[in-house]
Amino acid sequence: MMLAITLTQYNRQYILFLPAVKNTMVDGVFVRMMYSTDKVTFNGLFIYIRNESIKDICAIERDVLQLYTSSKTPIYSVEKQIARTPRSILKISGIWENETSYGIVYKCID
Repeated sequence: MMLAITLTQYNRQYILFLPAVKNTMVDGVFVRMMYSTDKVTFNGLFIYIRNESIKDICAIERDVLQLYTSSKTPIYSVEKQIARTPRSILKISGIWENETSYGIVYKCID
């Protein structure tokens, strides 16, 4: 069973970042993200998405990257992926960061 929140349930105060670890895929670090309310804790952020919510999902991507607070250049990449995915769940598992930039680690789950 997979649990996901809706866009209206998203609240930035529930996002937590764990300590950075060496990224095994690329040169840089990976910062795992948790989404924890008083009732449930997710290993990442799972959001149910539909085509009409692309603008809101992009706003959440910007919000997560702003919460991370890095002086490097943010890379926004979710919009291209979800525009091709009519209905799915977006899982944001953390932040990747290299010498010059950072962005979210995510995947769309059908």
